[in-house]
Amino acid sequence: MRNSFKSLKNKNVLVTGGARGIGKGIAKECLKEGARVFITNLDEQVGRATEKELSVLGEIKSLQCDGTDRTQVESMVDGLWKKEGPLDLVFSNSGSGNQHRVLEANTDEIQKIFATNFESAVNIAQCCVPLMIREQNDSHIMFTGSEHSVSLPKGNESLGFAYYGVTKHAMLIMAEWLRHDLSGTNVSVSLLLPGPVLTESVANTFDMLAKEPESPQFRAIFSEEVESLLRERAITTERCAEIALKGLKEELFYIPTQKYIFGDVESRFNEMKTSFQVLFS
Repeated sequence: MRNSFKSLKNKNVLVTGGARGIGKGIAKECLKEGARVFITNLDEQVGRATEKELSVLGEIKSLQCDGTDRTQVESMVDGLWKKEGPLDLVFSNSGSGNQHRVLEANTDEIQKIFATNFESAVNIAQCCVPLMIREQNDSHIMFTGSEHSVSLPKGNESLGFAYYGVTKHAMLIMAEWLRHDLSGTNVSVSLLLPGPVLTESVANTFDMLAKEPESPQFRAIFSEEVESLLRERAITTERCAEIALKGLKEELFYIPTQKYIFGDVESRFNEMKTSFQVLFS
């Protein structure tokens, strides 16, 4: 990258899923640094509301786009290139968190979460990166993975995020392969690894738990122990975005957003190390 993103001033930035949650936080931080920001969202009204809210910070435009629809993504990206100029920086952030246990999810549920969390990232990469290479300007794509990309986070076992975790593991290896494939080109790659973030949906869940702390419906998913852990670990969307941009500027590939994630990675490493020692010592 040759430090091309030490400053985002006048950079063209696309944030998919940028109207809410982590994407909105990233859009806000990029605007603060002087970037021209384009956000996508499924719900046009939500996108327009975010555009209006963040316009006080700089130049932002909302685009309605379903990231799982390849035709829509191609049309959106081509339109941006023709009307606004080349993109310098893409945050492939679209996704959702769903609770599915391995033996309970049906095929339709599994396909839906893969389309939302993984196929949308493939679509945006395949549509944007070739155009970035053609332009020959230093460019970057950052994928939003998760702490679930690198571990089953201790304390999260009861949440049943099995297939969400599968999609985030897929994001990890895709980003690693893409980094290799783009070696020697003008396009670089990184992977954001957030733990719990106070998105609108997480904040709403905490509010509901506060109002109905003994609700069997809520407690079947969020035990008091899990709730306490999530509250302790959660960071704001703004803080998540700050770390994302710091990792970008430091030219990091892996960008974890909370320090405790290292312990989960280390636990996996130690278990694998034991297996190698037992089998090959």
